[in-house]
Amino acid sequence: MPDYPVESFVDHYAVLGVEFDCERTAVRKAFRECLLEAHPDKSAEPVDGGHLARVMRAWEILGDVDLRDAYDRIWRLHNRDAWLDDGSHLPHVTESERPQNRARSILFLLLENRGAEALERLRALGEAAPVFLKKYLDSDEFIDSSFLIAELFEHRKSWFEALVWLDHLVRAESSRRRHRPCYPEALDRTRRLLIRRTSNELEPRVALEYLRRAEALGLERAQRVEVARHRCRCYLEMGMRVEAFKHLEIALELQPQAKGLARFRRELRDMFPPKTPDGSPQRDLGAGRAGDFS
Repeated sequence: MPDYPVESFVDHYAVLGVEFDCERTAVRKAFRECLLEAHPDKSAEPVDGGHLARVMRAWEILGDVDLRDAYDRIWRLHNRDAWLDDGSHLPHVTESERPQNRARSILFLLLENRGAEALERLRALGEAAPVFLKKYLDSDEFIDSSFLIAELFEHRKSWFEALVWLDHLVRAESSRRRHRPCYPEALDRTRRLLIRRTSNELEPRVALEYLRRAEALGLERAQRVEVARHRCRCYLEMGMRVEAFKHLEIALELQPQAKGLARFRRELRDMFPPKTPDGSPQRDLGAGRAGDFS
């Protein structure tokens, strides 16, 4: 996020005379009107060069999707009294019983790196916290809050809670045409956590569901190998050797030397194809390593 020092903060929405939550078309229209008023070639009155520069800077920030997203977080912090709609300061608002204020105060606490306080208020909401925030925040606020909450839980190694919030974020984003800047990182974190959760202690059928969810989000080559390896292990634990062998083949085709495959190869060696009379395998499963089974 760009760094906006407190002493240099400028309300670009006020410069253009538009509302904080206005559409980009309204920003563009206001910019053109302000430009006509401030441009020395278009105005009969003396023009303040500094005002023209402020108008140009406002359009530069608010006209760009990513820059506006970053700026909006800073704007909320500087204008939180008006934004929370009751003229209170943050410590008082966090005690407010108004649902919208309770939801937004959690977002503010997260933005101000007051994670412990934000978690306390989330826990007070119980399992209904995601539904509550989604109801009383707008879609951008809910997605940003979900990302920050998931990040907070991940730092505390609360993997399940992190996945819950990432799942809500991904579901909300999947139906949007314009994604939040945090979406690519959220997808990557979700994939990594889902794969990481498939440890030996997890029940195989639950692990397979986690792997299915990770695959549905799209995987890189190394992640595809890891998913195939985990699936092979799960099916072996369930006694489904044919399925295990199928996923071992996938892993070997993607990366023959991948770590952790040798054990599965030994367990499934009777399922590999027979060798030809000259001693070479009829099919190459793991280039250069078929000799392990001689």
